[in-house]
Amino acid sequence: MIHTQAPPSDADGRRLGGFGGVFTPSILTILGVVMYMLFGRVVGNVGLGGALLIVLISHLISVSTGLSVSSIATNRTVGAGGAYYMISRSLGAPAGAAVGLPLFFAQALSVSFYIVGFTESVGFLARSLMGGGPLPFYLDPRIIGTLTLLFLTLISAKSAEAAIKAQYVVMAAILLSLVSFFAGRGAHPPASIQWWSSAGSFSETFALFFPAVTGIMAGVSMSGDLKDPRKALPTGTMSAIFVGFIIYMSFPFWLAVNASGEALLKNDYIVWEIAWIPALIYVGVWGATLSSAIGSILSAPRTLQALALDELAPKLFAKGHGGNNEPLRGLLFTFVLAELGVLLGDLELIAPILTMFFLATYGVTNLACALERWAASPSFRPTFKVSAWISLIGALACFYVMSIIDLLAMIVALLVCGVIYLWAERRDLNMTFGDARHGLWSALVRTALRHLHRAEFHPMNWRPNLLIFGGAPARRPHLLDLGVAMVQDRGIASYIQLIEGDIAAQAESRRAQSQRLAEILELDSPNVFSRVDVVAARYPGMAHVAQSYGIGHLHANTVLMGWMSKPERAAPYFKLLRDLSAMRRSIALLKYDNQRGFGRHRSIHVWWGGLQGNGGLMLLLAYLITSHPRWREAEVVALTVVDSDEDAARAEEGLYRVFESARLEAKARVIRREGRDMAALMAAESGEADLTLLGLRLPNNPEDVEALHAQYTRFLSGLSSALLIHSGPDFDTAPVLFDA
Repeated sequence: MIHTQAPPSDADGRRLGGFGGVFTPSILTILGVVMYMLFGRVVGNVGLGGALLIVLISHLISVSTGLSVSSIATNRTVGAGGAYYMISRSLGAPAGAAVGLPLFFAQALSVSFYIVGFTESVGFLARSLMGGGPLPFYLDPRIIGTLTLLFLTLISAKSAEAAIKAQYVVMAAILLSLVSFFAGRGAHPPASIQWWSSAGSFSETFALFFPAVTGIMAGVSMSGDLKDPRKALPTGTMSAIFVGFIIYMSFPFWLAVNASGEALLKNDYIVWEIAWIPALIYVGVWGATLSSAIGSILSAPRTLQALALDELAPKLFAKGHGGNNEPLRGLLFTFVLAELGVLLGDLELIAPILTMFFLATYGVTNLACALERWAASPSFRPTFKVSAWISLIGALACFYVMSIIDLLAMIVALLVCGVIYLWAERRDLNMTFGDARHGLWSALVRTALRHLHRAEFHPMNWRPNLLIFGGAPARRPHLLDLGVAMVQDRGIASYIQLIEGDIAAQAESRRAQSQRLAEILELDSPNVFSRVDVVAARYPGMAHVAQSYGIGHLHANTVLMGWMSKPERAAPYFKLLRDLSAMRRSIALLKYDNQRGFGRHRSIHVWWGGLQGNGGLMLLLAYLITSHPRWREAEVVALTVVDSDEDAARAEEGLYRVFESARLEAKARVIRREGRDMAALMAAESGEADLTLLGLRLPNNPEDVEALHAQYTRFLSGLSSALLIHSGPDFDTAPVLFDA
C-alpha cells in the first residue's frame, strides 16, 4: 500500500506554531540534565578550552543538521514522524527505517535519561534536608522515577497541546534558574582559569555532553502537529540552536571562573553551590528534566506511528485515538522501554547509547539533504537553500565523531542500521514516496556518461553491450537466455521488441507491450533493459534502432538475433547484416534447435579459422558463456581442419599456444579433411554439441547473397544449436585476449 498525506490543515489536528511546537520542545530538551548535572564534569575533565571546543563541535553538527532539516522542510510538507519522515521521503523507505527504528528507541531511552537526572536531583535535595544518610524506601530513585514517568505519560496521553502548554511554565522556571546561576558566585573561586585538562578522555567527555544538543529532534518530531511545518521547522529549529549555543558557551565559562577543576570533577551539584538562590536551580533542573522527558515522550510514539503507517513497524501502532490522532499505543510501548531505562538508573551508561543513535540520525539527515541537492531533481526546490557541501561536511563530521567516541559502538550502531535497511529493502512494500533515489541514480548516470565521453576508448576496454532483437519473449526465450549468458555483469544487455505499423495507431499497443515486457524481464532477467519500438518495416527498423540506441559513447556494440532460414528473405536479411557491420557492430546469429535446445549445457564447439577475422571474438564469447552458472561445467573445444599430418601437429601446437596466451581453458581438436565436405565434417564432429560457434562471412555483392545463405544453411543443417559470429571493426583481438 502506498501511503500519502494530504496537505495540512487545522482540521487535520495540526494546531501548533513554530514557537510552541518547535522552539519550545527543542530549547527545553537542549537545556536539560547535562547542563545542570554533567557540565561541571565536562569542564573538569578537559578544562574550559576543551569544554568550549566540545560545545563548538557539537553545535557545528547541530547547525548543519538544522540547516539540512530547514532545507528539506521548506521543500515538501513534513508529515508525522519528523526525522524519519524526512529521511524516508528523501532516501526511500529502507533508509528511513534504518534510521527511524533506532531513533525511536533512542527517543524512548532519552525519557529515561532525563527522568534519571530528575530523580538524582530529588535524592540530593532529600539527603541535604535529612542531613545525609540513607534515604527511606519511598524516596528510592527507581520508585520516584517510575511514578514520574507514569505522571508524564498521563499528561502526554491527554494531548500534545496540553504537554506543550505545561512546558511554557517550565521555560519560565529554567529562565529563573539561569538568572540565579549567573548572578551567583562560588565560595572558593580558583586563582586562575584552568583552560586545559587531561583528567578525562576528550572523546568520552564529548559523548557525555553531546545528548545536550540532540534536542532539535524534539521539535522536528512534532512535525505532524504543526500548522505550517515549512515555516515553523526552520525558524523554530534554528532559533533553538542559536539560543542553546549562547547559553552553552556562557555556562562553562561561569563554572570555570567560580570553581576549581578538582571541585568540578568531584561535585556533580556544583551549580547549586554557585547559584545565588540554590532553590531556583532545583526548579530549573526539575523543569528542564521533566520538560525534556515530555519532549522525548511526545516524539518517540509519533516516530513509531509514522513507521507503522509505512508498514515498517507493527500495524497496531499506526492507529491513533481522538480527533488529534494521538498515538496512545506507541505511547504505552514508549512507557515500557523508558521504564527499563529508569530501572537501569545510570546516566553515564545511557548517554553514550543516545549519542551513537542520535549522531547516526543527524548524519543521515545531513546526507539526505546533500544528496537531494546533488541529484538536482526539479522537484527539489526548497525556499531555504543550503549548500550541499555544508550538509555533506555535517554528515562526515557526525560519522567522524562517532568513530572517535567509540569505534566499536559506531560499528555496532551502523551494523544495526544496515541490517534494518536490508530487512526493509527486501520486504515487498510496493511503496514509493517520490524520493531522491531515482534522481540520485540519474545523477550518477549523468556523471558517469560525462566521464565516459571524455575518456578515450581503448580496444582493451571492449565489453559486450548487447542488443537482443527477439520479438515477444515467449516466442524466442532462447535468445534472451543466451544473451544473458554472454553479457552477465560484464556489459549491458537490452532486449528489443519491434511492432510494425504506424506510430500513432500503435501507441496504446506499444505502451501495453512495454509494460508487459518490463514485467517479464523483471521476473526472469532483472539485469536486462527492455524497449518496444514501432517501426514501418522490420529490417530497416532494426538497423535504425541499432544505430540510435545509446547515449554519447555508451552504445550497443553487438547485435544478437535469430538466423533467417527462409531463402526468400535472405536478401533483405543480409542487407541488414551489412548495415550493422557498416555501423561497426559485431553480429551474433542464433540457429536454435527447438527439439534439443542447448542440451545439457556441457559442450561448446568453436570452429576455428585463426585469430584473423572472427576467431578472437568466438573464443571470447565461448569464455563469457562458460562463466555463466548454467554453462559452468561446459567444455570448450576448438576444432580446425587441415590437409596433412604436418599441418595437424603445427595447428594443434598453435591452438594450445593461443589458449595459454589468452588464459583460456579449452581443448584443441585437429581434423584431417581427406576430401570430405565441410558441412559433413561439422555434422560428424559437432552434431551432438550443445552449442557450436561458427564464423560468419558477409557477401561483398548482393549477387552473392543467395549462394552464401545456402552455404550457411547447409553448415547449420547438421548441427543442433549454433551461433554464427561476425566480428565488428571495434573488436580488436590482441588487447582483449592477450593484454597486448
